[in-house]
Amino acid sequence: MNPSLISHQQYWHATCCFFALLGCLPLLWPGMLPQSWQASASEYAGEIILASVLVSLTVLGTTSLSMLLRLRNLHTLVHLTFWAMQWFLTCCIFALLAYFADIPAPTSPQTNQAIVRRDPPPLPPTDYISGPTSLVVPISIVDAAPTAISQAPYLSSLEEQHPTLLRDYINKSPRWAASLSDQTFYTKPWHVVMILQNPRIGPGFVHAAFLRLTDGEQLPAGYTVVKPGGPLPVLTDSETQIPDLALDLGGAHYLLLAWRGAGDPQLAFCALNAAIHEVDEMVRPLANRPDQPTLSLLINGSTNPLEEDPETPVKTDILLSEPQAQSGCFQAQILANPGEKGVFLLSIRNASSGEQLLCFEIPARFSYKSGSIFRHDIPADLPTRLRQVNSSNIIPNNAPLFMIPCTSKATSFDVLFELSFRPAAQKKAYHVLSKIYRLASYNNPNGPSAKSIKE
Repeated sequence: MNPSLISHQQYWHATCCFFALLGCLPLLWPGMLPQSWQASASEYAGEIILASVLVSLTVLGTTSLSMLLRLRNLHTLVHLTFWAMQWFLTCCIFALLAYFADIPAPTSPQTNQAIVRRDPPPLPPTDYISGPTSLVVPISIVDAAPTAISQAPYLSSLEEQHPTLLRDYINKSPRWAASLSDQTFYTKPWHVVMILQNPRIGPGFVHAAFLRLTDGEQLPAGYTVVKPGGPLPVLTDSETQIPDLALDLGGAHYLLLAWRGAGDPQLAFCALNAAIHEVDEMVRPLANRPDQPTLSLLINGSTNPLEEDPETPVKTDILLSEPQAQSGCFQAQILANPGEKGVFLLSIRNASSGEQLLCFEIPARFSYKSGSIFRHDIPADLPTRLRQVNSSNIIPNNAPLFMIPCTSKATSFDVLFELSFRPAAQKKAYHVLSKIYRLASYNNPNGPSAKSIKE
């Protein structure tokens, strides 16, 4: 051991104390630094303080061990005393500086939560989510009573000329990949729901799913088979329920349709025809150009909602949708353009208790061009390793749905959605947007829950 290090170790400690105090200055008076440095000043200040303490401890430990090996116990005790006095004096100076800095106390989280809850009020989870992962699709109907089943020229063309492309589209599409051979598919998560947009007709929607039958398989019981352009099913006087339809596309594929709403036959068949037309329009690009690039575009969609709908408002927003008859299952969407590389953090909390229920971390799409907006689907756009969002068997892990665990026995509760953005060059995230939704709890005897998603 170098004797000069032992004899001059107090100078080392004094230097470390000086740098520790120097590192405290940006924390006490952040305004002393240029505006561009203030965001990261606390990180570097903490690292300087930590390094100063570690160097001082290392010098103290090394010199003390050396003196103890030489049986200089009294010298060791003296050096330890001086070291303690130096750091005690440093702490006193820091306390004095903090007193004069007069830093305001942090705001209580409960206070923040109460302010957020008063304004704005809770919203229902009925936002319209666009893109190929959306399970809620709006439809419009005509007032004229239908005389036949709607034509489906593009579906029929694909089934006749390109059945493999149609099968690939159904199997890989986030909307249709959960095709079920079950006549009660409309009671299970992960299926498309067509919502009527006409407000005067009252509530009503059409559940839809594709079914592919292989050799020897039979169509599930309870469906009335119809063909595009064919006659409407004949209803007897005793029938009060509109039958569930299986649209035969002329091959192995059927489009299952189940109307749930008013028993008015005219209204029901108008809605069913509108649903057929909407699904047929979905595959129109593939029928007109049956190739793999078009198939990929239909499956993945565009991340820029302005390309799909030029009238889309260019503003940052959080959207939440709970598809009908899929209670407790949600789809979320972030519309934003941070203008730089980074990640979005969507924290989902109980608005009453502040307890974190879920936290999604998703890479941000961005552009330097102002006036652009990008769509981020949750959970569809989560990295593959983070898509295991459901610990129960209620929702398949590859479904474009997630569940929000409810820790109380309340039938409904308010949930706070907080969106933050963390730039790639920084470790801290800044707040972007908050919204509160009123959700119904999922009642399941097996107690389904969801995992917290963190990277």
